[in-house]
Amino acid sequence: MSKTLVNGVEIDYLAAGRGEAVMFSHGGSSDLRFWLPQLEKVPAHYRFVAYSRRFHGLSHTESDLNTAEDHVSDLVELIRLMDSASVHLVGFSTPIALGATFRAPDLVRSLTIIEPNMPWLLGTDPEDERALAWWRNENARMQTEAGEDPERKAKLWFELVNNRGPGTFGQQSQEFRQMWSDNFGVPRAAAASHLLTCAQLATISTPTIVVTGEYGMPYSRRIAPALAASMPSSRLLDIPGVTHFMSYQQPDAFNEALLEFLQRKAGRNQSERLP
Repeated sequence: MSKTLVNGVEIDYLAAGRGEAVMFSHGGSSDLRFWLPQLEKVPAHYRFVAYSRRFHGLSHTESDLNTAEDHVSDLVELIRLMDSASVHLVGFSTPIALGATFRAPDLVRSLTIIEPNMPWLLGTDPEDERALAWWRNENARMQTEAGEDPERKAKLWFELVNNRGPGTFGQQSQEFRQMWSDNFGVPRAAAASHLLTCAQLATISTPTIVVTGEYGMPYSRRIAPALAASMPSSRLLDIPGVTHFMSYQQPDAFNEALLEFLQRKAGRNQSERLP
């Protein structure tokens, strides 16, 4: 693991391999360790780069700046610091990678987005409203059940997002549980939905896949097609048998889909389901 100074804060990153760079941007309650299952395959074809956002990871870099705009600025600057004209960008859950692509499209060759947390894309369709109600109700249930116990809250939050029932946090690897615990208390960045309105998303022409899983949350499975429909060069990819955490839990399926997309770097603007 290496460190570099980005916008005045020290950022941890991990790089391996040669060729066109594929940069991985993690979601909440995680850090660059979330992408270690991709380290086994990607460097054989591309230069693998994963980083930990400010406040995240083993260093827990402190800063007074913790908005989505700050994280987007960090990612844009980190891409510029890499020895590459542009990168293939992979973003999980939080829309940081999308924000970076909107801000600096010339730096992004292709974009892979895994189940983005962008509820403002949902409309007044009854299914959308049911998905949002489910999300609000499940959040309230989790908060009530966890009370003031941070360890229980971390466990229940994972099980809510994983969407495969109670007891599943204990079934994860010790490495994953450690990463989750290390990062769960990190202050959440203030949202910046105004950066990513439908009108702004429509200006992103970067070849994109928006990936969802068969066992993704109802909430996520409504957002993913809404995002894909908002971007002119985007298509929806639905991978069977996986959850929101597909790239870590079932890396073979995710890595195959990612590498196939990177080799083609394009796709029709329509839904696709892997065989």
